[in-house]
Amino acid sequence: MFYLETARVLRTCSYFSPSTIIVSIYNLVHHMLLYCEEKDMKKQILCFIVLLCATFCFSQTQIDSVKIKTYLDDVVKAYHIPGMAFYITTPSETLLEKTYGQCSSFDQQFFIGSESKSFTALCIMQLVESGKLNLDDDITKYVDGYSFSQTVTVQDLLNQTSGFGTHMKLSNVKAKRSYKRHEYANVNYDLLGKIIEAVSGKSYAQYVNENIFTPLGMTLSSADSQSVKGSEHLLKGNRNWFGFFIPSDADYPKESSWFHEPAGFIATTAYDHQKYLRMYLNNGRTEDGSSIISKEAIQVMWYNNVPIDKENSAYYGMGWNYMNYKDTDIIFHGGQVENYITYMFILPQKNLAVSFMINGNDEFGMNALMDKVFWNLLSLLFNQEAKPVQPFAYALRHILLDILYFAMLSLSVLTFIAALTKKKVRGGIAKTICLNILSYILWPTLLLTFTRVFFSTPLWVVKSYVPDLFFVIVLSVVITLTGGIIKVIRFAFLDKAQ
Repeated sequence: MFYLETARVLRTCSYFSPSTIIVSIYNLVHHMLLYCEEKDMKKQILCFIVLLCATFCFSQTQIDSVKIKTYLDDVVKAYHIPGMAFYITTPSETLLEKTYGQCSSFDQQFFIGSESKSFTALCIMQLVESGKLNLDDDITKYVDGYSFSQTVTVQDLLNQTSGFGTHMKLSNVKAKRSYKRHEYANVNYDLLGKIIEAVSGKSYAQYVNENIFTPLGMTLSSADSQSVKGSEHLLKGNRNWFGFFIPSDADYPKESSWFHEPAGFIATTAYDHQKYLRMYLNNGRTEDGSSIISKEAIQVMWYNNVPIDKENSAYYGMGWNYMNYKDTDIIFHGGQVENYITYMFILPQKNLAVSFMINGNDEFGMNALMDKVFWNLLSLLFNQEAKPVQPFAYALRHILLDILYFAMLSLSVLTFIAALTKKKVRGGIAKTICLNILSYILWPTLLLTFTRVFFSTPLWVVKSYVPDLFFVIVLSVVITLTGGIIKVIRFAFLDKAQ
């Protein structure tokens, strides 16, 4: 009995809060005293050593569940999060789980966006371990219809060093100057999905279901987004319009889409997702001990990586990012589709995994603020203070954005009004022509191109992820061009006749 109690306390000390540990140590001491009454001096020395070990465990960093819950309560309220599922897990049990807002159950499905890449990388490593492909293989060995000027390997796709551009699709993929340097591109993992299908002889959805979901017991997870559409388990997503979340369906992938399930459209629940992250904490094994992947393969996925910035502060492995925080490895990845965002991270040395899933997407507002939440959660997990949640940060961001949107529309309306009024411009015909070119040609051109020029984001991406900005751009361009047409008609017919 004493040995069982000792094992339980040592396990408890690894994860739980001080109050829980105090109770456990009290029980241990009680059993120890009973044990020592019956045994000789050697056993008493053994008891002392065990108590010392338990005291040492107590001194280690523990998570403060109350403080984390309080912080998240403030975040959800201040950042107007529509619904969220959050959990912290160890290899064997959940330390903290909570739902917020529109999310009322851990059995509700979310699209997890680019977190799907880790599933795809896991599938590739399974095939490598079974000897069916090699990381150094040229990808054209497995996918037909593609040819590139340089050799692109399976490893290149996994590390995103293929040279393929961020917004390329399967229909126009080609290597750029970033070849052999990291450039994040969904098409890399869509191609890996095709390799999985070619090597296994199964569809991507079937392979993931048979080799990951089923062994892990992830019964409400799917790698076929169309099968989830309309499901009673799918939590309705939201897009942000001018600071307000509006219920909206995802843009389910089509053949011509920017990305598909292997790169970003797996659906799962928080309950299933815990099983997935626990598998990594258990060195690739399921709850019943069967193997999904070897510990060595997981190490390759995490640490066979490339730098993603000039400072070498973060790295990209195989479906996972890596960084070092306070001499502790942080393995992490985020994800988003048009109406969901997710984040997951693993602390291997602490045997902890953390995840949050949100049924809303707000690129310039909530999403940017949730990046700060990630860092604050790390601080709390290291028993440090989190920075206070700014209650007006969300509102301030959207007020500034709405002012910008209003200014864009106002300028376009002014050009339209100018086209309706006959007013001579001082400075002669040259100045008049310059003003007309500026108002009716350069201004709408700037509106249509500034997201690509200044933010490297084409307008078709803005349409899905920042719909209010897209709406303002299109409306402003229509108003301006209408004014320009009126101006041309007036100049060509009315003014000429006069």
